[in-house]
Amino acid sequence: MSNKDTIAAIATGNSSGGLGVIRISGAKAKEILEQVFRPKKTDNFTFRPRYMHFGSFCMKNNQEESILDEILAVYFPAPHSYTGEDVAEIHAHGSTILLHTLLEYIISLGIRHAEAGEFTKRAFLNGRIDLSQAEAVAEIISAPSIEGLRLASAKLHGKLGQRITELRTQIEYIRRRLCLAIDFPEEEGECLPHHEFHQLVTTLQKDIKALINAYDRAKPWQEGALVVLVGQVNAGKSSLMNALLGRERAIVTEEAGTTRDYLEEASSLAGLPIRLTDTAGLREMAWIMKNYQNTTQYFNEERSVEIINSIKNKTLAGKNSPINPIEAEGICRSLALMDKADIVFLVFDGKTILENIQHETTEEIYQYMLGELSLLPKHSKKICIWNKADLAPLKEEQINQLEKLTNCPVLCLSLKHKENTTFFQHTIDDLAKKARALLITTDENKSEIAPNRRQAQLLQNAYDELSMLQNEIDILPPDITAIRLESSASYLSAITGLCNVDETFNAIFEEFCIGK
Repeated sequence: MSNKDTIAAIATGNSSGGLGVIRISGAKAKEILEQVFRPKKTDNFTFRPRYMHFGSFCMKNNQEESILDEILAVYFPAPHSYTGEDVAEIHAHGSTILLHTLLEYIISLGIRHAEAGEFTKRAFLNGRIDLSQAEAVAEIISAPSIEGLRLASAKLHGKLGQRITELRTQIEYIRRRLCLAIDFPEEEGECLPHHEFHQLVTTLQKDIKALINAYDRAKPWQEGALVVLVGQVNAGKSSLMNALLGRERAIVTEEAGTTRDYLEEASSLAGLPIRLTDTAGLREMAWIMKNYQNTTQYFNEERSVEIINSIKNKTLAGKNSPINPIEAEGICRSLALMDKADIVFLVFDGKTILENIQHETTEEIYQYMLGELSLLPKHSKKICIWNKADLAPLKEEQINQLEKLTNCPVLCLSLKHKENTTFFQHTIDDLAKKARALLITTDENKSEIAPNRRQAQLLQNAYDELSMLQNEIDILPPDITAIRLESSASYLSAITGLCNVDETFNAIFEEFCIGK
């Protein structure tokens, strides 16, 4: 397949609706449109660019013409079109069968079906948009929230691309000054002193870090925050999931270990899009980590060792009976999901805890909770949920003390009596608001520019190159340290899809009077 082929596809998806659009792009776009379109007014008709024309879709069969639908047609001549090529659009009624019939007839006239994303790909290749704008198109289509839509729209308008260009300009300035030190060492006045170099690189790193932090802030809006429910068997995780979803999604029984694999559902917390995940109950952890061979399949060896050490010589459920291998697999996946989670809801069975301690002091409760708390990554955001508070109420003073000891919010719930707050219980709405406050730690409207995951990783790579450069500039010659700047610039260029390392050397002669 060639980028010079004329392509066509249904641009409005596969579901039926009131309106459907077929898009054609390529050199034959106008020719195809002229073959299938019959205007209502035929006198001296010609396609006026970017103007809607009313008429009919005409199909030929053995020299006989048949009218299939009344349509609107519009022609966009190159380069002023979405793809930068000649583009034609046919606006017909939104019947799935009708649209596919029209499309197949158009294809039969000598063009081909467009590949997934090919219209936007051509827009990028033809210089209509940069790579960050191309990605923004997909982000707009799949945005899980209005805020995510706003952030994607800013990128579509080129704001991220403009910021990347500004960062690359800063790098190019530093590179030019380094190149002077390499090629013209006698020009000391034009070379960059070390203290000034460090200052410029530090400023550049600060600007890059601001974009990386913007991704961290915007991630819940762009992708939906991963919320993982964790706890012992029968602690109430599945009941909590059902309560958060507002429907019976997870099976709830008295039998331990009914959730063997994790369940994931899209939902929202106080307007924040989330991916809510219910996991297998944590029990017999010492047995699993000792006997189950695939624990390192889900997280790195260092994390596995950390988990093993945290639960060595003890089990969470206080039992040592063998576990079904399927349940063991589910528990290992639960541990892996904790590492990936944006926030963990750690569910505790308050009734069971009080039955297994002697004096019901806050310190005893905390020591009992440490088994599960020790399994969480140190950096994780979490909320401890004291379930069955109707059977095991806590005093407000105890809750405050537990929040200090666990370093996280502690909410008392009774998932069987959601509306009853007699025992200083919190509601599902309280949980949603608390989780949102933890996930959105700063003003979500603070920045209009927020990279996606791929772009944030490239920014991090560029930042890391500059960090190594800071350590090397005082001990290595300029020609070697310049490679770090080139690598950093290449990572930034990969965000917009534009890269030309030769531009640095051309700019040297334009900016500095070297030949004097």
